[in-house]
Amino acid sequence: MLSLRLKPGEYFTIGKDITVQVFQDRGNSIEVAIDAPRDLPILRGKLFEQTGSRPDVLHDENYKRASELRRNTKR
Repeated sequence: MLSLRLKPGEYFTIGKDITVQVFQDRGNSIEVAIDAPRDLPILRGKLFEQTGSRPDVLHDENYKRASELRRNTKR
């Protein structure tokens, strides 16, 4: 899984057809705009998990980024 840290206004693309842009955070959340073909389903995690499944590639709540792990081992 690719993990990115973006500043507000920055974006990334997936293939030729999908663009995701990050906007300023609002309290505990961020705003994301997704431009993708209409026939491509895009679901919030809450809705997806109502089917009783969760993508295996998602990090759990205890996930630490590689940079955090390196920082902690240097101490």
